[in-house]
Amino acid sequence: MTRRNILKRWVLFGLLGGLSYPLFSFWKEERYRPPIKKRVSKWLKPGEFLIEPEFLLLMAEDGPIAISRKCTHLGCRVNFLKEKGEFLCPCHQSRFTKDGKYISGPAKKDLKRYKVKALKDKKGFIIYMPR
Repeated sequence: MTRRNILKRWVLFGLLGGLSYPLFSFWKEERYRPPIKKRVSKWLKPGEFLIEPEFLLLMAEDGPIAISRKCTHLGCRVNFLKEKGEFLCPCHQSRFTKDGKYISGPAKKDLKRYKVKALKDKKGFIIYMPR
């Protein structure tokens, strides 16, 4: 083996390593992704709720609660039944209470809750949803 062949191999490995690093760095490192801020410009009184496509905002006695409408079983959008006061998944009939607690069905976890911040002077709320 000549020095030229050894040099070619080192240059080839260096180029392959340099070009493949950006591709593999995404698998290795976790990136911080800031939450999505959703603003609701309506103030709720205790016991009232607001249904949005991604969440249900409920004003409980101890403060506002934002509950995800994504089923923990397979990710279907759950519907809120006002007359029963519970969530129902249309795909596999998982049921959840008004505050997101699991009742029955193939889903075994509660619905996710999002962080909620009340705006000053009762002008609304900001909901922080993960990406």
